[in-house]
Order: sequence, then C-alpha cells, then structure tokens
Amino acid sequence: MQRDSFFQKHPKITRSLKKFIHEYEEKLAPETFAAFLESLSEELTRASEDFAAVPPGPARARKLHELVEQEIAQGAEIEISCKKGCSACCHMEVEITSYEAEILATLVTEGHVIDRGRLQKQSERSLQDGQWKQGIRNLESKCVFLNSEGACSIYEHRPVMCRRHSVTSPAKNCETLDAPITLRYFPRVDLLISAANEDSEMQIGPLAKMLQMKVQA
Repeated sequence: MQRDSFFQKHPKITRSLKKFIHEYEEKLAPETFAAFLESLSEELTRASEDFAAVPPGPARARKLHELVEQEIAQGAEIEISCKKGCSACCHMEVEITSYEAEILATLVTEGHVIDRGRLQKQSERSLQDGQWKQGIRNLESKCVFLNSEGACSIYEHRPVMCRRHSVTSPAKNCETLDAPITLRYFPRVDLLISAANEDSEMQIGPLAKMLQMKVQA
C-alpha cells in the first residue's frame, strides 16, 4: 500500500499518527513501508468495526476511553510529571467528540456546577483563537471542569484527548509558552482514536462549543 492511498482510505487519523507514519517512511525501505501501511490499515479497519459494534453515543466514547486507559496502563513504568495542581494543559483548546459532549452535558444538566458564563465566552471563540495560545496566563481559558484545587472535577469522565495528554519534561515547562515539552506517546492510542474517528455519525470540535450546543439543546 502506498502512503497516499492509505491516507485516502483513512482520512480521519490523528495528526500524531500521521506524523508517526511520515517518520517511518523515512526509516524503512519502500517495500517494508508498504507492508507496514497494509498492516496498519487492516488494524485500523478491525478497530473501527469493533467500535461500530457498540451502540452510537456515550457507549462508544466510554469504550474508547476504556481501551485507551488499558493501553496507557501498559506504560505505567514511564514516569510522568503531571500531578494534581499542575493545570496548564487545562487552559488549552481541547477537541472532543459529540459522544463525549453528551456525557459532559448530562453531568451538567444533572447538577454538576460549572461557570456557564465562561463556557459561553469560550464557545464564541474561533478555532485556534489566539487567546488559547496564552495558556495558563489567561484565566478565561481555564476549563470549566477545573476545580479550585487545580484538579479535574470530572476526572473519571474526562475526554480521550485529556486522557492521552501527559508529559515527561518538568511540569513547570508547561506553564510557559516557549519551554521545551516532551509528551509521552503511545502509537496504539492514536490508532484507537483514529479508528473511532471513522464513525460517520460522530462530530469532533472544541470542548466549549460542543458542550454549549448540548446544554442549550
């Protein structure tokens, strides 16, 4: 299989997985790379079919969360810097699925208190708005689910993009906009997310916009 045909067949793979594929192309002989793409395509298709066997909606999101957690647990020996109270990543623009938005909206409508005003303001921002690039310096970018202790108030229900994000570089590096950051990376996590993204019934967008639409519905 050639690279272009692979990307045509799987147009919704994550940016990280696409980067991983490009890096492999530079390292492998053409015939080995073609075999790698063929194998990867088959695995993506199988994973996509497994997700399709789960009813659409929150159940599919929870299935993805479960599989991603299992994959990350296998790398538990890799020491990470993330800890309760270091919340720089909770001031970033995070994309979630419409299924995850349903989970979060249910929590809110059932009584989980959030700052509705801040959610509204965040939802009005354009994609990749410059305010997000200010990071932790902009308090208005604080995730509406981040509590006063700098911890996620819905940790068990957090989106997959929050689950996969962890760093091995010093936590203080995350607080600036120019310090080097080293992310812990699991290729299979990206494969699972990419397979889930092939769901034609699911939409993806910024957390604030997706959640705002759901709570207003």
